[in-house]
Amino acid sequence: MLKLSVATLVLSAAISTVYANDDLAQLKAQLKAQQAQIDALVAASEKQTSAAGSAFANTTLGGYGEAYFKHIDGEKDEFDAYRFVLFVGHKFNDKVRFSSELEIEHAYVKDTDTDTDGKSPKTNTTQGYVALEQLFLEYQYLPKHRVAAGQLLVPVGILNETHEPDTFYGTFRAPVEREIIPSTWFETGLMASGEIVSGLSYDAMLSSGLKNDGSKAIKEGRQRGSKADGSDLAYTARLKYTGIAGFEWGATWHHQTDMSQGSPKVANQNLDADLLETHIAVQKNIFGLRALYAKWDVNKSALAIADTKYAEQEGWYVEPSVKVLPTLGIFARYSEWDNTAADSVSSNWQEKSLGISWWLDERAVVKADLQRRDDPNGNNTDKNGFNLGIGFSF
Repeated sequence: MLKLSVATLVLSAAISTVYANDDLAQLKAQLKAQQAQIDALVAASEKQTSAAGSAFANTTLGGYGEAYFKHIDGEKDEFDAYRFVLFVGHKFNDKVRFSSELEIEHAYVKDTDTDTDGKSPKTNTTQGYVALEQLFLEYQYLPKHRVAAGQLLVPVGILNETHEPDTFYGTFRAPVEREIIPSTWFETGLMASGEIVSGLSYDAMLSSGLKNDGSKAIKEGRQRGSKADGSDLAYTARLKYTGIAGFEWGATWHHQTDMSQGSPKVANQNLDADLLETHIAVQKNIFGLRALYAKWDVNKSALAIADTKYAEQEGWYVEPSVKVLPTLGIFARYSEWDNTAADSVSSNWQEKSLGISWWLDERAVVKADLQRRDDPNGNNTDKNGFNLGIGFSF
């Protein structure tokens, strides 16, 4: 009987061991299958992360901003979050890239089309501004030649294409570039650019052009790429020389056969308009110099008698500067401009500016300047005072 019991126990243990070994083998198989699934998930995740990373590896983000305080004699003091701009760009491959620039001015945008009753025209239409200043694709078809299409900055002047606040002196951009050129000037179109020889480059642009019937300053005709009238296109050509270190010379010619874009004209003539601009920008050690001249000529015979004063609009400025310290610069600027230069009445504005710029970093600056702007008509509208500002780019 005892032998039978022992045999039974041994047999039971053997059977249990067999089943235990089977369970262990099954468990190992399950663990192996689960590990394979985990490895597959990790590999897929890494692939997706790598793909996402590579998709944004060639995407760039940048921008700039500026704010100011302005005190002008006889006017209310003013604080303003002047501009905040974002750049987004992407390089698709070695030949194709995308660029954009989105800007908001004066902190926020307010609906100013109607008054508080929702019906009456609103008298104040200056509260805020949003603009898509650049939006283009560029294709490099040869090593030193490229073509771009979309919303483009017009190739003219010193500041129109490079206007980050840490790149120029003064709280505000030079008035001649704002009032005559007029910066910031952007239109929708097509532009070819490249290098002719070492140091000498060209730009040729075909764009929607201005829309101005000749009864106001040129700058009022900028269409800004918003459902722009393309009845008469504009042509812009520029040469720029930078073959000497610290030296730039540029010259631009802009032509539009009918700046009015088909509006009724005197004697049924086209309102053709031409801009000529030239400038130099020099930086030699601690000394700098900028000088610019620009002039518009509009077909006077196509203007109503009351508007013939706008047939010529011109201006110039000169701006010497010195870096007294690596982070501290002093500048002086003398400017003259006239938006109604074709008449015999004195209408030539003059502005003298003197100021400093303190760079907290290469791309962060604090500015202060004095200004004296003389009213050409003697109407007690001189704009004398001072400005304080901050600016940065990234």
